[in-house]
Amino acid sequence: MTSTTPPASSGPAGPSSPEAVTQALLDLGRDPQHPFSVAVEGERIIARWVWKDAHDAVGSARSSYALRITLLAETHEYKRSEINTERSTGTATGTATFTSAKVVGPVARTLEAHGWQRRKTALGKAIRSLFS
Repeated sequence: MTSTTPPASSGPAGPSSPEAVTQALLDLGRDPQHPFSVAVEGERIIARWVWKDAHDAVGSARSSYALRITLLAETHEYKRSEINTERSTGTATGTATFTSAKVVGPVARTLEAHGWQRRKTALGKAIRSLFS
């Protein structure tokens, strides 16, 4: 058992504290099986994957993906946003394979294991109410 998978997150004790969830996500980013790092920046937890970082004699290129998580302690929900960035100068070449699921999946599973749920948007709530 690790901090990313608590023993009874959905049991009578309820969801894990924001501090425990933050630590679990930081531990997730330190796990070498995952291709991303995790850091706390202000009030957000950022999981970042740099999947292309090429440099050669005629230029450079860098591509990255960031998953931003904001914990809402009062409801044990989290907000999620994603950013893809790409910067290049010249004509540097390099290849890399990227899929955001390699970041989103482990982060979401860790949050869910700790009893936290993704915050429902107003649009999402409205659509779900149509089908319930």
